[in-house]
Amino acid sequence: MKIYKYLKKSGKSTVSAVVDMAKLTQPTVSYHLKEMKDAGLLKSLKVGKEVFYSINEGCPSNTIGCFLAKSNF
Repeated sequence: MKIYKYLKKSGKSTVSAVVDMAKLTQPTVSYHLKEMKDAGLLKSLKVGKEVFYSINEGCPSNTIGCFLAKSNF
C-alpha cells in the first residue's frame, strides 16, 4: 500500500527511488512492483536501463485491481 500511495503521489518513479522511499531491498520492491503490474494496478516504461512505474489509470478488466486503482487512498 505504501508503494502504491507513493506512486499515486509522485506520478512515476524508478525502482531505485521506490527502494529509497520504502526502505526495503531492491528484490523485495521489484517483486511487489511486478505483482501490482500483473494485477493491472501499475504500468511500466523502460528507458535505457531504468524502468519507470506509474499508476495504471485504465482498467484492463472489471477486477478488484481496477476497483483499487480507482479508489482514493
